[in-house]
Amino acid sequence: MGAAQGLIPAIDEIIENFNKRRLDLPDGLFDRKTQFIVNGSPFETLLGANPNDPLVLMLARGPAGYRFTAKALQHAIPDATVARGDVTVAGETAAFQLWLSGTPRGTTDAINALVSVNLRLTPDGVVQVVDATIDPAQLVSIRDARVRH
Repeated sequence: MGAAQGLIPAIDEIIENFNKRRLDLPDGLFDRKTQFIVNGSPFETLLGANPNDPLVLMLARGPAGYRFTAKALQHAIPDATVARGDVTVAGETAAFQLWLSGTPRGTTDAINALVSVNLRLTPDGVVQVVDATIDPAQLVSIRDARVRH
């Protein structure tokens, strides 16, 4: 797949699967090194362990990193849904916004968070980096909900 060709349908497939509580991913979109960044911090540094530990990298990167993150988000917000705005593709980058909505576990207050997403792609269209930015207060609400039973 070229950098742009097939990207938007792949993004839509991920969103559809997430909204159906499935963790399936389009073939070839992520490789085992794909890095996820949240508010400027690589996901592996947020796990509280040595970010260079091979086990941490195995959990935090690639398809496993996506599934780990999606499952944690679905635990924190059991009725979470995601919708996207327009995708802008320029060379080997893509940018779009996501709207995350639902009710965090243990609360009755709905969350409606805007998430800005930037992707860095290889020439073959594999996502190298997913860089997501969300309001820090919303992120704290999500983190707090993850630990509620």
